[in-house]
Amino acid sequence: MVETQSKKRHRGEVLRFAITGALVTFILYAVYLPLSYIMPNYVGIAYSIGFIVSFITNFVLSNYYTFRTKPTIDRAILFCIVQFINYMLQIICFKFFIWIGVSNVWAPVPVWAFIFPINFLLMRVALKSASIKDLMHRIMNIERRNINTKD
Repeated sequence: MVETQSKKRHRGEVLRFAITGALVTFILYAVYLPLSYIMPNYVGIAYSIGFIVSFITNFVLSNYYTFRTKPTIDRAILFCIVQFINYMLQIICFKFFIWIGVSNVWAPVPVWAFIFPINFLLMRVALKSASIKDLMHRIMNIERRNINTKD
């Protein structure tokens, strides 16, 4: 079976996303873990600080390396929106895993496994859009296609 150029490109993006994700996850964890020992009653704050520290690295790598796009103001805004959604999902999952008894040390691991595919799709759509207007146009086309297929 011959693989199309589009499939190869998409698979390359997924691989680069995983590499970037691993690096920024390492950065987040490297900040979170010592802080979680320093402030054991405030592990949510420790996690948030780690998330913020890894945020800038993630933006640069996601644009230049993962999706091979050029950072723009619109992409920065979209990145912030996606990362806010990503952060909210992560902190909810993190609190859930702490609640069910996963230790503070290991709680981030299942969070990252759960969030990875969701974050990839959100990031890809946001950073592949040339502008906020382009993203809205893409969303509207998806809605129109869904409405037309229901008829």
